[in-house]
This record gives sequence, C-alpha cells and structure tokens, in this order.
Amino acid sequence: MGIAAGALLITILLTPAYAQTLARGARCNCIIDLTTNSGGDHLNNVTGLTIPTVKLLKNETLMSQTEGRLSWIAMKSTQLMGILINEIFLGNFTGTGTSSSVALNTINVKPNESLGVQISGGTIPSPTAVKVEIVKARVNANGTLEEIRTAANNTAQLYLHYNNVIKKPILGINKFLVNIKQPGYYLLLISAGYNIKPQANNINFNGTDNENNFLGNGQIKYPLIAIFESVLNVG
Repeated sequence: MGIAAGALLITILLTPAYAQTLARGARCNCIIDLTTNSGGDHLNNVTGLTIPTVKLLKNETLMSQTEGRLSWIAMKSTQLMGILINEIFLGNFTGTGTSSSVALNTINVKPNESLGVQISGGTIPSPTAVKVEIVKARVNANGTLEEIRTAANNTAQLYLHYNNVIKKPILGINKFLVNIKQPGYYLLLISAGYNIKPQANNINFNGTDNENNFLGNGQIKYPLIAIFESVLNVG
C-alpha cells in the first residue's frame, strides 16, 4: 500500500499543465492573457497599456563668432522611476542601463529658470494632473540615479494643469519655474496622475471615479501615477 500510494503521489506531482487559448469573448480567470490569433488580433478581454514618455524643454543660447547669438529649445529626457497603482509602488526602473547615469540625466539650470514639460507617446491619453517636486539631494556626478539620496524635505512642489494641445509652454500649464536660490544638485520628480475606471475587464482612462492614490494637495485622488525623475544642477 505504501509503495502504491507513493507511486500515485509521484504521478500526481508530475502531471503536466498546459496553457489554453481562449475563444473570442471568453472571460479570463487568470492574471493576464495576451493571446493573439494569426492576424495579430487580441482574443482576450484584457487591455494592455504603455506609459507615455516625459521630456523637459529648456531654452539654450550660444554666442557664435560667425552667426552671433543663437537660440533654440533643447529636449531633455527623463527616466521612469516607477508606477504607483492602488498604493503599490512598481519600480525602481532606473537602476540599470547607461541611460540611468547621472551625467546623462542632469540639466544645468539657473535660479528661477523655466522648464517646459512635454508628455507624448504611450497608449493612454494625457494625464489628468501633473505634480513637480524638487528635492535637495546628495548626488554622485559619476554615479547612477539609483544612488541618489535626498538631503532634505521637498524644496518645492508645483502643480501643472497639463494640456497636450498647447504648442508653446505656458507657466502653470506646461511650464514651471525652478524656484531655487541655493546652488547645488536637486532631484526632480514629475508625477503624472491618471483617472482610471474599470469597465468589465477593460480599463477606461480618464474616468470620473477618483479613488485611492493622492496627487496634488490631497483633495483629488488618482489610482495610477507614473513617476519620472531627472537631476537639476542649479548654479
């Protein structure tokens, strides 16, 4: 009996499990299913998403001996630090790769200089609200963003009513002032908040239900917040 029971147990433990393809319209009782047919169409009822990118716009000038004063708008990339969903933080995404170096993510600015914010790409629309935080930090100029440690509480908090339709940044909408007087390194955090509302098993963005995570002064809540970071060298 003991040998038979042992053999039966081994048989049960080694029984293989195979993935299954769902028919169109079937409900998925699983974590995620992105099965597609030969034509590339999704057969499930799960909506995937891609987070947009955030870039900073900075006015640059240069005196040329032949062309005189030259001016242009430089675009500076930011790195996705993490995603906050229903009080669960997913990250840190900037810990590896050459793009996570401080040198490639530092923006030299002057006190009270303005920076524009450009949010584009992704499979979700423009954020409902944008929060900018500037924090004094201990920075190794030859290190990575993952090694940065804050040296004080938030030095500045700014809130933008982001509007993707506006082409030229306007203060308080797509542009903010670096209202910092003391020179040195600062960690720049940009939080993009999205209203989302479940619709069956799909996700409807910019819904009317505000729940869970706070953004701004705490009176408005957002279930999904994408957090980006960069470094400011104020001098």
